[in-house]
Amino acid sequence: MQRDLQERRRAALVDELRKAGGKALSVGEVMQRGNIHPGQRTEVKRVLRDLAREGVLVRDGNRFSLAGAKQPAAAERGGKRPGRPGDGAGPGRLTPSARGQGLAAAAGRAARSGGVLGTLKKHRDGFGFVARIDRKGEDVFVPPHEAARALDGDLVRLEIVPARGGRTAGKIVEVVERRRRLLVGTYHARGKQSFVVPADAELEGYVPVAETAAARDGEVVKVALDPDSPALRGEVVEAIGRPGEPRVEVLKVAYARGFADVFPEPVQAEAVETPDHVRSEDWRGRRDLTALPLVTIDGEDARDFDDAVHVERLPSRKGKPMYRLVVAIADVAHYVRAGTVLDQEAFRRGTSVYFPMQVLPMLPERLSNGICSLNPEVDRLCMVADMVVDGRGETQTAEVYEAVMRSAARCTYTEVARVLAGERVPGRERFRESFELMAELQDKLTAMRRRRGSIDFDLPEAKIVLGDDGQVAAIERRPRNRAHRIVEEFMLAANEAVARWFGARDLSTIYRVHGLPDEEKLQAFLDLAAAHGFEVPELPADPRALNALLEKLQGHAQQRALNQLLLRAMMQAVYSPDNIGHYGLAAEHYLHFTSPIRRYPDLVVHRLLKEEWARRQGRQVRGTPAEALEEMAALASERERAAMEAEREIASFYAALFMQDKVGETFDGVVSAVVEFGAFVELKRWMVEGLVKVEDLPGDFELDVVQHALVDAAGGRAIRVGDEVKVLVAAASPVRRRIDFVLAGAEAMAVAAEGARGKRRRGGSGERGPAEVAVARPEAEGARGPARGRGDLAEALRRRAGGKPARRGEPVGRRPGAQPRGGKQEAGGRRTAGGRQGGGKPRGGKPGGGGKGRRRGR
Repeated sequence: MQRDLQERRRAALVDELRKAGGKALSVGEVMQRGNIHPGQRTEVKRVLRDLAREGVLVRDGNRFSLAGAKQPAAAERGGKRPGRPGDGAGPGRLTPSARGQGLAAAAGRAARSGGVLGTLKKHRDGFGFVARIDRKGEDVFVPPHEAARALDGDLVRLEIVPARGGRTAGKIVEVVERRRRLLVGTYHARGKQSFVVPADAELEGYVPVAETAAARDGEVVKVALDPDSPALRGEVVEAIGRPGEPRVEVLKVAYARGFADVFPEPVQAEAVETPDHVRSEDWRGRRDLTALPLVTIDGEDARDFDDAVHVERLPSRKGKPMYRLVVAIADVAHYVRAGTVLDQEAFRRGTSVYFPMQVLPMLPERLSNGICSLNPEVDRLCMVADMVVDGRGETQTAEVYEAVMRSAARCTYTEVARVLAGERVPGRERFRESFELMAELQDKLTAMRRRRGSIDFDLPEAKIVLGDDGQVAAIERRPRNRAHRIVEEFMLAANEAVARWFGARDLSTIYRVHGLPDEEKLQAFLDLAAAHGFEVPELPADPRALNALLEKLQGHAQQRALNQLLLRAMMQAVYSPDNIGHYGLAAEHYLHFTSPIRRYPDLVVHRLLKEEWARRQGRQVRGTPAEALEEMAALASERERAAMEAEREIASFYAALFMQDKVGETFDGVVSAVVEFGAFVELKRWMVEGLVKVEDLPGDFELDVVQHALVDAAGGRAIRVGDEVKVLVAAASPVRRRIDFVLAGAEAMAVAAEGARGKRRRGGSGERGPAEVAVARPEAEGARGPARGRGDLAEALRRRAGGKPARRGEPVGRRPGAQPRGGKQEAGGRRTAGGRQGGGKPRGGKPGGGGKGRRRGR
């Protein structure tokens, strides 16, 4: 049977090449033509090579053609000149790569060979480190001679080999994908030579390009790289501005992490072929929900709508209320089929990326804003989670099915919140009863999650507001109202219902999992809470006990410090085919189903549902291999992290840009985190964070991990998370993504003098210039109630925690690399713009991890 299967596969591949009329095809092109799943790339490549060795096929590099077939003329191939890197690249176009179309297969090769698949980060001195895609183990050192074989940001496959001193290092076996398909740099024309100097410090040297009329000498340009060249080669696409301009910085950051603002020409061509309306044949096998008054609820500037909701009251049971909750999600999988170039591009992007000035979508706009978007008053295909929920917020039954819907209205969060507040909103009065019922059900669902132990930090996040001129007008707290909570709870319910559907049938899928907290960090949180007089649970801590403790912290002087410390202990949620549950949501089964327009794992979940339904109907299905799911999950998690990093960096750029004209001004702030090298302070007026460097503090301040503070050993003064301070803006550098503060205020000189006396007692000069003075405010009785004896507190903490020091550079009071999108997330989180975190999606979106949200959590 196995031999018959192999022969059929060989025959099918030969047939595809015969249909090509002698044209040489890459492995990816053969797979696309044969509608072969990306997870089978390794097997397809092996068969093609075998056929070439047997003389059936002719191999030319990475391309294959049928032996003896006449090669098509250049005009039939599109008239491209051979050997010209980047040919065909132009505005809105990218050169397709022979690499990168088998990412899942490459992950499989790494797993089977015992190697490592990861992203290369190069150092200016030539060596590099590879961050593992699966995050199972430490980063791998790559020596200079090996790192030179790839570019910074490339996805590579490594072999672990012995190195000097009994250590190990990575040997690059394969550049799986040239992640950086575009770059930003300065164009130079020198006589007959033209080249581009990359803006990225990680890229050494220059990029040879042909002379172009698209740019003048010294302008910043966009370059489309040849994805299959081992060296930097490319072609100028267009001039985009001057160094340091926001658009230049956004594209530089996005390109460096493998994202793009344009789609390859084959992807665009396939998108154009997608129908722009629901056809009669699309209705086959679907339920008709066009009469159901489903509505979308999004931000004012949203353009793609991938979820719609409806609630109705059902007859009560035993005097208890019952509800029907319908969550309809755009059926992207109907239009983006596995193995197509659209699918391959969505897979390699993994997610949409949101910057204040633009969105880099996972799918072309023709799909994301068109046929896949649940626009009002038009028929749209959808996937539905249809649930019956009781008065305790428990889901009693859930159906998942395909349907056709027609959105009754495109509502905004603001409109729904105003209606619920009792206002009359034009055009929305007919939905008043529906909105009120949604709010009623949301209360039940929220109460159920809290009883179960879902941890809800609900911390604020920053919104970067741009003016008409593209400059930053303000950085403020992102509005969050009742409508946001309604949509979030409904999306969580749908995600969980679909996850249970897979779990009950023991079917493979990609789950969204969240592991147990770091015990050491969680113990640090419990120690501090106990030292402040709170009763704390023993480890392992039940999430319900942690939630109860969070509620007790409300209004306490150290609430902020304790919340941030608990947040640091939380793991980051990831995608995985192995269901370990979701600690932050206290959910046994959880996945992402509700945002297939912007997240690839949601699209995979939809496909797996369709595959199972087809099998039940007795239809032949080319199913998604189980091993492919593991690889897809790992790569999706990696792409999510890359998007988080890009969004944070650009938020920091905008924050520094915003503060540039405020250097020398003084603002009130709150200490948000302390580290060995200083204290981060968030301004009260804006959600902007900057650093007060420890060397600018008058005294000998050191990080005391037990007290979670910077403590002056001589003067006894301390700077703690949650302290209110006054700061002066000392510097703001958009290029370095950094804002520097120094402490200021009426008490500054007095404390500075005391710090100087402390220095003299220790033998120091104590001399500082006025701009160098940075001080902590004195501990005042009444600011937080009577001052507690610091020695007593420190002693109590040391008895419980043993005085274990923090790792070098690790912040106390905030988790480094915390959840990227603040607010209600899998384990909570917050974002400020500036210091170390920030970001924002330019349009209103769903919060939390369920819906089409700003936040990547849940």
